Amino acid sequence: MADRPRVLILESMYHPAGEELLAQYTDIKLLKRPSTETIKDAIQGAAAVFVRYPCRFGANIIRVSTDLLVISTSGRGTDAIDVAAATDCGIAVVNNPGLGSVPVSEHTLGFMLDFAKQIGRSNVEVHQGGGFGQGHASTRFHLEGRTLGVIGCGEIGTEVVRKCTVGFRMRVLVYDPYIPVSAAKKVGGNMVVSLDELLSKSHFVSVHAELTEETRGMVDESVLRRMRPDAFFINTARGPIVQQQALVHALKEGWIAGAALDVFESEPLPPDSPLNTCDNLTMTPHVAGLTIEAREKLALSTENQILQVLRGERPPHLVNSEVWGRIEQHARD
Repeated sequence: MADRPRVLILESMYHPAGEELLAQYTDIKLLKRPSTETIKDAIQGAAAVFVRYPCRFGANIIRVSTDLLVISTSGRGTDAIDVAAATDCGIAVVNNPGLGSVPVSEHTLGFMLDFAKQIGRSNVEVHQGGGFGQGHASTRFHLEGRTLGVIGCGEIGTEVVRKCTVGFRMRVLVYDPYIPVSAAKKVGGNMVVSLDELLSKSHFVSVHAELTEETRGMVDESVLRRMRPDAFFINTARGPIVQQQALVHALKEGWIAGAALDVFESEPLPPDSPLNTCDNLTMTPHVAGLTIEAREKLALSTENQILQVLRGERPPHLVNSEVWGRIEQHARD
């Protein structure tokens, strides 16, 4: 009986279903809290690896692997993997897109509702014995009739636009130079050609762009200063899109009313991060896409694609298609 291929899982899959199915056909090695050196040791002899964000799988690791055929992300984003290095080494990279549009869009709406209705703040007040009889001083407001600005209108951004226009009858402005006007219009959005227009007119600005060299650090002081002083900023995309120190300045100096983040420049967030000193900032620990339903689908998508590559079957979400000839040849051998 031939040796079973070995799969390295960094941290764990989001749901046991994926690991259970992989275990039927492969030998799994689970690596908790991995360092670069422990990954380098564990990767030897592995045919596949699952990389769970915020773990990093850089060129220094990829180039020392001897038997690796496929690297799988834990979601859509591939910024935790050096795709160029993997391609140079003939290693397939697969991602798992399309599974975050519902949970991340709902999380975005949750942030907006909390800003508008002050649910978290009210909960604290009531637990502390207060909150009643202060309605005359309320700063709560309607979402209906407000304007949302969406930066990046891919699958998640599109779902945010749809939910806000249909569910809350909001006006939604969309800035995305890479999609046609019709794509935004189809779900009720209004495409703008100028980011300035979106920033100056929006009561909420929500980022849904992918992290690329073009978008890295794009939300800087100049962007935040162009927002309305009564506006709220939301990022559920990737932390490095936003220049963290600029956001801290904006919050402390009142350039904007508040912000909400699910993603950060450095994860986990250090205890001494200046973000922890901002009272008008709501934070969640990169969990927007991790509902019960989404976690299971992500795990099963990952498992299926890893097994497909190991069998020599082309997976549906191959990021670097130019390596596929090498994978097919390996399967034939």
